[in-house]
Amino acid sequence: MNTTKFLHTQLLKSPLTPLIQFSQPRSLPIVHLPPIRSASNGQSNNEQPSVPPLTPPETVEIKFRRGSRKRRRQQELQESGEVPMMKAVADKKKWEEMSLSEKAIELYMGEKGFLFWVNKFAYASIFIIIGGWILFRFVGPSLNLYQLDTPPLSPEAVLKG
Repeated sequence: MNTTKFLHTQLLKSPLTPLIQFSQPRSLPIVHLPPIRSASNGQSNNEQPSVPPLTPPETVEIKFRRGSRKRRRQQELQESGEVPMMKAVADKKKWEEMSLSEKAIELYMGEKGFLFWVNKFAYASIFIIIGGWILFRFVGPSLNLYQLDTPPLSPEAVLKG
């Protein structure tokens, strides 16, 4: 007995037969193309078929954006001759030319003034405090330098809240 016939008959006897759908293979759609006419079909070589001439599409200019909007705007303003409002800031004076109040302001709020260094120290102190806590909480007890009052919590106790 042929194996395909055997499998087919067994499949038809199966209780799953209503669930299986047999389908015919689908054929591709038929595309009808117009016939190709050549000059040898009765037309003389002098006669040209009426085909419209090909014209190129309208050209499109593509500009790639390089740089920021701010720089582009500044270049446009420079080309047009306008001066933006932000350009009115005076150049930095030399230290000898500054008055006493200007020197005090420069020392307090200047580029490398007091506020700059206080901010830098505050940012660094965050890492110093975290590092110190890790050393105190984990490294010291693990090296048996000292013992904490209570043992560390188990992970289950931490997750329970």
